[in-house]
Amino acid sequence: METIKIKAISEGIAYGRALNVNDDFIIKKGLCSNSLLERQLFRQSVNEVIKDLEALKSDEVFKDEEFLDVHIMILKDPVLFSEVDSLIESKRYYAERAFDTVINGYIEKFNGANSVYLKERNLDFKDIRSRVLKKLNRHYFKENVSGKLILVCNELYPSLLMEFKDNVAGVISCQGGQTSHGAILCKAREIPYIIYDGTINEGTSIIIDTRTNSLMINVPKEIIKQYHDLKKELKKKKRMSDYSKYKLKIMANVSANEDISKVMDYNMYGVGLYRTEFVFMNLDHPMSYNDQFRVYSDAVDMLNGKCITFRTFDIGDDKQLSYMKVSHKGVDNYRNNKDLFQNQVLAMMNANKYSNMKIMFPMIETIDEFKYLRDWTIKLKREASNDSYVKIGMMLETKKALENISDFKDIDFMSIGTNDLTSELYHLNRNEILNYNAYIDSLIEKLKAVVCHCQTYNIELSICGELAGVPEVFKRLYDIGIRQFSISPSNAKAIDIAIKECVQ
Repeated sequence: METIKIKAISEGIAYGRALNVNDDFIIKKGLCSNSLLERQLFRQSVNEVIKDLEALKSDEVFKDEEFLDVHIMILKDPVLFSEVDSLIESKRYYAERAFDTVINGYIEKFNGANSVYLKERNLDFKDIRSRVLKKLNRHYFKENVSGKLILVCNELYPSLLMEFKDNVAGVISCQGGQTSHGAILCKAREIPYIIYDGTINEGTSIIIDTRTNSLMINVPKEIIKQYHDLKKELKKKKRMSDYSKYKLKIMANVSANEDISKVMDYNMYGVGLYRTEFVFMNLDHPMSYNDQFRVYSDAVDMLNGKCITFRTFDIGDDKQLSYMKVSHKGVDNYRNNKDLFQNQVLAMMNANKYSNMKIMFPMIETIDEFKYLRDWTIKLKREASNDSYVKIGMMLETKKALENISDFKDIDFMSIGTNDLTSELYHLNRNEILNYNAYIDSLIEKLKAVVCHCQTYNIELSICGELAGVPEVFKRLYDIGIRQFSISPSNAKAIDIAIKECVQ
């Protein structure tokens, strides 16, 4: 047995046999004799992929994942069909080669882009490439798998987790990051995920143990049995300790009411970030006030008095709604969709039965933007004769807001969103955020000023980005005075251990 030190992306323990799932497609290089047949084959394959994605949108496990809509939107783009058809007709390419040429062109173009957003779209195109070429090759892995599997891949595409959802116990990839779609899915589903670029043979018995940052290869059956028993014991000890005497609050990031059960199971303080845009996903029409009220009211009831912070819908870039296409996130989305915003805010406030709710606006750049939305919300509250107590705040996740932090004085609370903030400050894509050693000293210095500002003006401060769930970074944030953290529930145990090291 060999034990290797690794970097963990999603915490946990997993055991199983290795399944190598790196793409290995046949790309026919000759000239096709029937271009019409190749065009039909391409359309058939794309339609099959879209059908698979639509089916996943109704799956309880993946129904709230916004990238499914992004992938469908890309696959339905007439420009994609036009470019593939052109290569089939003019150069007599087979469908596989034509599609591969076109999609690789997009991937190469985005690799060289200055925009962080465009660079992050690369993984979407790589995932789509894999899906379509599998159909064109009639290449299916899942027919030959059983038992607990450790997926071994170059990059983790969401489609791999979906393809092996009934068997995947853990994931090993050569590259990846804390905020990639695959990483977020693993954290939400409590699937251990690590980075390791060495060779692992198919069928090898594997153990992943992120408590010690260990990868074990060629593991004997008796040790597998020990870890099987250990996992059962750890499930009984997943509740977090009470840190109220340290004025420390550990809350959860959630995307659906189904996630709230973990908040209760782990004894977390409450919900520090409810991503409400996921409530709107998979609908072809705006959600009514009544439907939204039921969702938010159920969330409040499930928490049984624990606090909750609802973020108003954060649409734009990779998160799109079929009935509301926008190019960028920000306050203009509320100005341009007044009914949707008003219904959402009213539904939230009317669900505030315990008067411990916070409403948070994303992607704020200036104090004027914040005041515009705050005053609008207060006006709606007054007109509805709603007398519940609600705090109104913002996410601090734009470079402009950070640089002008001194403007934000008359505000109840702010929550630092490290995903967008670090991307904009340091021109990073999702995968690069993992390499926080390159920028963490600079970020900590900038956040010290935020902590000082909030203390001076009695503004409640929390942090809800993925970095808050990384134990090493958590300690740095704790040291500068941050005491409220909102993390993925799957990171709760690791952070529980980190807290003990901070307060002992």
